[in-house]
Amino acid sequence: MQYNRIMAKTQDTLNLEIALDQLSKVKREYGCEEVTIGFKKSGHGDEIVDYMTMDASSIFRCYELKVTLSDLKTDHKMSFYGNYNYLVVSDTLYEKCPVWDNYIPPYAGIITGTELKIKRTAKKRVISEEAQKMLEDSLLRSIYWKMVNYKDAQDLAAYRNLQKKLTEKEEALVAQERVKEQELWTYHDYEFYFQKNHQESTFSLENAAKVQRKQASLREKGNFTWVLKDGKYVCPVCGNIAVLNSKKEALLSNYCSFCGADLRKLK
Repeated sequence: MQYNRIMAKTQDTLNLEIALDQLSKVKREYGCEEVTIGFKKSGHGDEIVDYMTMDASSIFRCYELKVTLSDLKTDHKMSFYGNYNYLVVSDTLYEKCPVWDNYIPPYAGIITGTELKIKRTAKKRVISEEAQKMLEDSLLRSIYWKMVNYKDAQDLAAYRNLQKKLTEKEEALVAQERVKEQELWTYHDYEFYFQKNHQESTFSLENAAKVQRKQASLREKGNFTWVLKDGKYVCPVCGNIAVLNSKKEALLSNYCSFCGADLRKLK
């Protein structure tokens, strides 16, 4: 079925797909045209992304292809599910200068012609883990059916190439899961032993990160330093009073002489 749909495409559309295929190969991304999003049982399965890619960091890019003004004005929904989303148009369509914001959301970029020139940069979107898993499954399924269609068409060379892509995709997903498991293990391991070694049962990496973020903001402004309190300079970390010199003046050094806190301004 999908094979017949591909044959019905205009040459301009096929040329854009070929250009995206070449780009995904150069960038070593996993790419596939006509990716059906999700499954019927989860309320999806009726939307198709014209072209989708995923890189080794599981960053998804969705491309919607339009070659004529009538294509652009069609009622067919544009499916922008990726971290980055693009409208890819022919040079002829771009020269007609339609009001793009009437057709695409403000975070979507615009790419033109087979040279894939970026006319408007896409803004990164954060997608949930559930949405990311759906996109991974959708891309894997579409690559599989593309492989089956080529096999049915007796195109053995294309079949072997797609089979290789499918294997690479599966290996990439397994490797990604291993990285996530290792990161999660390290996260819990660090929290556990920090609580144990410092006898701080309430310690958490999340709270520690908030403290570091706040300190960085203060350091950038030069405000994470000795604090004047009741006429005396004290360390913002341990609260000890700064050491005095022979003239009874506070020695405001870069490091606290009591707790060793770094009180320098960030460069």
